[in-house]
Amino acid sequence: MHRSLIVPNADVIIHCGDVCEGGDENQLKDFFEWFSALSIKYKLFVAGNHDLVFELELEKAKEMIPENVIFLENSLIDLGGVTFYGLVARPWMHEKLPTPMHTDILITHGPPQGVYDEKSGCPILRKTIEELEPVIHVFGHIHSEGGKSRKRKGVTYYNVVNTKPK
Repeated sequence: MHRSLIVPNADVIIHCGDVCEGGDENQLKDFFEWFSALSIKYKLFVAGNHDLVFELELEKAKEMIPENVIFLENSLIDLGGVTFYGLVARPWMHEKLPTPMHTDILITHGPPQGVYDEKSGCPILRKTIEELEPVIHVFGHIHSEGGKSRKRKGVTYYNVVNTKPK
């Protein structure tokens, strides 16, 4: 449904994954064509659990990503003094991963345990956030909780699922 979205002018856009259904590579290519054409300077992307090629054939998936799209998976980027860290959580983490010393904005696909998670959030991610203390955490995955935000223990959480595109 990405082509039906109204995308405002911005310097940075973040997509939290699930750009296709069941790993459909044609849908994935269509998304990247649309996403890379947006007139936004920085386009950040983390893969979701439906983007199966990122789980099954990571190198092949990386080759599909346009040059002007920044894929963040267990990696950090500093954009004008703001640090963005994309952490694999599709939708859960299987082990605690090393994290950077400082992160302003944490990006994952799945939610941490206890935040807009329908009781299915990731406990490892929750502990990681408690240690990392980002200013903002953006995620998706739980469609029924899309569009919600709240602040908890100094972190502002945003579930950025768009369930009703315009």
